[in-house]
Amino acid sequence: MLPIRSIIIGLLTAGLLSVGVVTAATATPAKSHTPTTTEAATSTTYSGQTVVGWASQNFATVPTDEAALGKQNGMLSTYVDFAGSSVFPADYAAAAQARSAALLIAWEPWDSAVSSTTQPAFKPTKITAGAYDSYITSWLKQAQAAAGKGSVLVRFAPEMNDAGRPWSVSTNGGNTAADYLAMWKHVYAIKKKVAPAVKMVWNPLVYGADIYGNTVQFSSVYPGSGFVDVLALDGFNWADTLNPGTCGWQSYSDIFSSAVTQIKSLAGGKPWGIAETASVDRPDSFFNTGGPCYGSWGSWVYDWPASPPFYATTSDWITQAGWVKTMIEQAHADGALFVDLFNLTKEADWRLNATPEGDQVMGTIAVDSMYVFGGQNASAYISAATN
Repeated sequence: MLPIRSIIIGLLTAGLLSVGVVTAATATPAKSHTPTTTEAATSTTYSGQTVVGWASQNFATVPTDEAALGKQNGMLSTYVDFAGSSVFPADYAAAAQARSAALLIAWEPWDSAVSSTTQPAFKPTKITAGAYDSYITSWLKQAQAAAGKGSVLVRFAPEMNDAGRPWSVSTNGGNTAADYLAMWKHVYAIKKKVAPAVKMVWNPLVYGADIYGNTVQFSSVYPGSGFVDVLALDGFNWADTLNPGTCGWQSYSDIFSSAVTQIKSLAGGKPWGIAETASVDRPDSFFNTGGPCYGSWGSWVYDWPASPPFYATTSDWITQAGWVKTMIEQAHADGALFVDLFNLTKEADWRLNATPEGDQVMGTIAVDSMYVFGGQNASAYISAATN
């Protein structure tokens, strides 16, 4: 998805250390030691937990969303391009550190203010040739500094298998899969040299096609496990958003099952997660007689018997809140290291906290200790799983 690209800089409250005066009669106290990310990971055992986080509309709404959802964000998510919003998001990094949360950054080689996939200045071949090496190196060095205080994951050039980006296969004058792979490996080599603690995330859509409608297979754009630290998927329950009057409601299995199987086969044991996901909300009338989904399913939706462990009630299936809850549970069962919600308004209102029922979801799943949020050492869990 191409989310809102403007980064609104919020003010962080500075935490001040109190300083005591040591007299000649007072022994000098031992200096306190703040564990590094590696040390924290060593003391945190990863046993299959799933970190839960979300992307907010902007920096200012991060605490607002947390208040509404009743949990601290376990993986703050934001977006950076190579042009207008190109600086490393130090505000998000500090906010993640304050919550013991991980930071997930979509780092996108284009000018997001230009609504076109034709951007010759950002062709993958130019990036591979070194046109942006100085910027890439500087940005990654800042990311490395942040990674010394908490987990930093970078989704470089994500959703490359969909024809909506200047780095995608077939766009921007005819990018090839080989062009994408060369660009990725070039940036990864710089990352490996100047930012070894930063994790680069290879992140396709669950399904994508080139400008001619040909499916872009994951395997054709996968750089290989030696050039990837973490893998991730993006997938959404759009319902009728793009085609009004149709049903389009899809389950986690409909959207993710095939893609998860593929990505796990490519991963070679490397961790994977869901980097962007959400569902629209639709009223009961959408599924009732006369509604777009009634013709597809019929009344059996309401008579559907309990189907544990994921679908116990109708609400687990045909509401936004139920969809998100069961999606997180199923992703966890599939082995996802993290699930990051697209909790903002763009093509639709994807916000979980837009409904009273949605506000309860995080509290419902939080009773299970296998789900980790902000304030619960989420960053250390990510680090333990990825090191």
